[in-house]
Amino acid sequence: MKRISAVRIGLFLALCLLFSSAVAEERPTTVSLSTELLTVLADVEGLGHRMTGVYIIRRATDGSGRVFWRFRGMLDGEFEEVDGEAFERWSLDGDVTVELTKFNYPNFTLDKLPARRMTLMPGWDGLIVIAGVPLAVKGEFKAPTAGSSPVLVVTNAGRGARVITELPNTAGSPNLEGVQQP
Repeated sequence: MKRISAVRIGLFLALCLLFSSAVAEERPTTVSLSTELLTVLADVEGLGHRMTGVYIIRRATDGSGRVFWRFRGMLDGEFEEVDGEAFERWSLDGDVTVELTKFNYPNFTLDKLPARRMTLMPGWDGLIVIAGVPLAVKGEFKAPTAGSSPVLVVTNAGRGARVITELPNTAGSPNLEGVQQP
C-alpha cells in the first residue's frame, strides 16, 4: 500500500513540479551557477491526492535549462519533503517541456514514476495546463530571466485564489447577525 501511494505521490509531484515553509533552505550545488529563485505556493487536489505546500525552485540563468527544486508540505495529510533536479526546454510558442532527472524520496527511484517528462502550457491569463490538467495560477510564469513573478500561487482551476476576510466562529454560539431568515 505504501509503495502504491509513493508512486501516486511521485506522479502528483511530477505534475505539479513547477507549481506547489516560506522558510526553506536553498539547495546547494557543487557548481557555482547563477540561478533565479521561484517560490510556488500550491494547494492542489487531484489524482486521488491532496497537496498543500511550497516548492522552492532554482532555475539556471545560463541557458542550460537546469532546475533544482524542493517541495515541503502536506501530501494527503502527512508532512513530506522531496527534492530533485530537472531540465526545462522552452519552445518558441511559450510551452515548456520539463524532464525530471533526479527525484529524492525514501525508497523511491525515478524509474518508478509513470512519466519523467511533461509539457506545461503557461500564459492563458491565470490558467496553466500541466500534462492536460488545468490549474489556476496567480503570477507570471515565463522562461528564466524573462520576467517570471518571484512567487506563484497555484490551485485547482475551479477554485482560483481565495481571499479569507473573516474566520468562522468555532468557539461559541453562531453569530446570527446578517443571516437571512427563510
